[in-house]
Amino acid sequence: MVDFAFAARTIASQCALVRVRRASRALTRLYDESLRPLGLQATQLTMLVAVATCGDEGVRLTALADGLVMDRTTLTRNLVPLEKAGLLRVARAPDDARVRLIFLTRQGERAIEAAFPLWEQTQTHVREQLGPGKADALREELGRVVEMATRTEKKPAPERPARPAKPARPAKPARPAKLARPGRRKAT
Repeated sequence: MVDFAFAARTIASQCALVRVRRASRALTRLYDESLRPLGLQATQLTMLVAVATCGDEGVRLTALADGLVMDRTTLTRNLVPLEKAGLLRVARAPDDARVRLIFLTRQGERAIEAAFPLWEQTQTHVREQLGPGKADALREELGRVVEMATRTEKKPAPERPARPAKPARPAKPARPAKLARPGRRKAT
């Protein structure tokens, strides 16, 4: 068995996921700060932009979830505040009531327009800090990572180690049989 300290050091120093998650949180913080005056978060802008790029016909919830690499439950939960704010509209598909379509509203369009200069300022800052060539290379490489990680041919999950069997419960003692009570007689 591997020592936990060795395993933790190895994961912390070599794991692509750990690095990408840290970078994601750091970038999200930068973009969130810039969008704060609008009351919009970077994750919300990402969803608005994804819906906007799908056109006036809207986008199926499943397709949006796939495009954003999110599970449908999380996406649905994250769409609720945007719908309540009037930035998105969720409707049933006319040909299949089980299918939900997401539409960008006019207010959502205005939110993207208002966010653009703030986003652009932050984007410029990130590009300047990384250098334009490295920023472009990073964007391309992250696209390849998403492609690799979302391919439909997934590896089977590793087998879990067998759990030790639970000890058997001791048998409960038998209850004594109930004795019949004599019936009550009516008073005459």
